[in-house]
Amino acid sequence: MKAPLPPGFEPPFWAKKDFRTLVIVGIMGCAVIGVLVFDIAPKFSQKYVPAAKAADPHAFVPKPAAPGEVREMKYEGVLAKVKDGTPIDDQDESYKYLVRALARMDAAGMSKEAKPVEFGYYSKLPAELRGQTVKIKALFLQSNPIRVDGAPGGVNFIHRTYLMDSIRGNEGFVVDLQEAPGDLPSKSVVSMDAVFLKLGTYEGKLGPVQAPLFLGKSLRVEKERMAADPIASVSGGVIAGVGLVTMLGLLFLTSRMFKKSAPKPPPGPTLSLETLKS
Repeated sequence: MKAPLPPGFEPPFWAKKDFRTLVIVGIMGCAVIGVLVFDIAPKFSQKYVPAAKAADPHAFVPKPAAPGEVREMKYEGVLAKVKDGTPIDDQDESYKYLVRALARMDAAGMSKEAKPVEFGYYSKLPAELRGQTVKIKALFLQSNPIRVDGAPGGVNFIHRTYLMDSIRGNEGFVVDLQEAPGDLPSKSVVSMDAVFLKLGTYEGKLGPVQAPLFLGKSLRVEKERMAADPIASVSGGVIAGVGLVTMLGLLFLTSRMFKKSAPKPPPGPTLSLETLKS
């Protein structure tokens, strides 16, 4: 049999029902946030791969040369000497010839001749694509001026521009432009007409990189923007919302508990107004 509690007994802070409720709600809220952060969020934040874009009916599709087939000799056959897998910094005879040819070429004529090409063909059939004028639409990353030895065609500098595919995000381009692209923010959507030269190599942050190297005159800035990943945005909003609700719930329970536990004034005799005035 429990001993009777003395009159006016106040249980300790940790023994109150509100405190136990506060602890339970806090543990449940932390558990939910932990599951969202460490289990669900990593799955949402995985690389978003959109559906493959529809094939362009006007795209150029290179085909391997048949035995004995005579290919069209573009740029007087000078580009036939180009070798793939060589550094993009090599300014050999073929490179300077193409710089000189583009300096004299009309931009409107290039645009009429240019056709889109699927990225995978550059690594599969580089010889068949060499000298082909192509349409490129990608995300701008950065551009640096580089001096051209001998100033072929009066071109003293080219602007080496690095691009990234705007759909998959894991396909890179390098284009040597004769006109400066200007001060563009990173990930701007740009397009251009350029001539494919070779598969060039350069030293990237994670080691050697091989990418298609093109030569062009200038680029165009597109008005569209790359859409943000909706899945990542939703997952971040869910985590923030759960955290906010949990915090508000804890604050409410804490304030309610302290309000109930505030000491009450001790009872005393009631004094009349006349007694207080005397």
